Amino acid sequence: MSSSIGLTRMPKARELRTASTRALRDLIVNGHPVDPAQLEGWAYRGTSLGLPSIVERLTWKTFQKTFYREPRAGRLIGWNVRLEQDGIDAPSRPKLRRGKPVTEWNYEVVAPSPEIPMPRGFDRGLVIDYGRAPNPPGPVRITKDPLVALSPGLADELLGVSYLVVAGRCVETPTYFTLERDHPIDFVPAFAGGDADEAARGLDPLRLTSLERGWAEELFAAIFATGADDGLPPFSSIDRAAFWDAFATAPAPMVRAGLRPMLHTLVFLPVVSGFGKPFFRLSDDERQRFLAAAYADRRYFVRQSLTTLKMLAGFAYFDDPRVRARFESMGGAP
Repeated sequence: MSSSIGLTRMPKARELRTASTRALRDLIVNGHPVDPAQLEGWAYRGTSLGLPSIVERLTWKTFQKTFYREPRAGRLIGWNVRLEQDGIDAPSRPKLRRGKPVTEWNYEVVAPSPEIPMPRGFDRGLVIDYGRAPNPPGPVRITKDPLVALSPGLADELLGVSYLVVAGRCVETPTYFTLERDHPIDFVPAFAGGDADEAARGLDPLRLTSLERGWAEELFAAIFATGADDGLPPFSSIDRAAFWDAFATAPAPMVRAGLRPMLHTLVFLPVVSGFGKPFFRLSDDERQRFLAAAYADRRYFVRQSLTTLKMLAGFAYFDDPRVRARFESMGGAP
């Protein structure tokens, strides 16, 4: 049975849905400690905050995070549960695959320590550390989420944020989220239940994570800057699921393996090339200036990375029937 967070007032977590990024950051650095014992055995309903709607569509608005005390080692671990996007206040309904909830982004929950690089002030509560759990290669392994309580001594409502540790440097992101206690854990995936063989079979090391796919789609959308006076639909409006399903099986393994380093190069190159932040935090104008510079970059790998993503963007974009119909009406097809 779901727990009740507040009957006479709106929960604090829901009051934060319209809060500014600055206000959310202040709550992180002034947050309250979290007692891990109060988290054990619970699934929490998560809500993404502060992200543009296009980014939310590329990832998700609602999700679940779990907190499970591993029986053998005693670690506090967890995983994300993907939810059907039925609405921000709709009951949690997990996505299913072969009759089981879809889980990803596994993690261990630990206390802050000097061994964990953290932005100043982000050490008020606990840390969700994705690098301490079995995950595919990619940004998930360099992501950490500080977690604080919204009320002292209570763990019903929590606030978190994601940051990346790149070569020892902390890169903050605008990915804030709230967690509201939802229900006792009713499903434990293979990696947490001890079936190592099944867990290994479920990890495809070449498959991009949902976050990486979101980054790729933001690059695709910037490359195909359409949807204004040209009569073509914006990239964000097309169905990308069929493209990613095909990409997971059709290309040779070397092609799939090569996409990740190319993607990471283009996402993080702006940090050290005059923009001071990763691609997903650039404005539309900055994105176009970065792409123009990348096309002319003296380094072959940078140019080839952009050419490859442009080709893949074309495959995804022209798979949309509206796009094909538009070009066919002009007397030609791509």
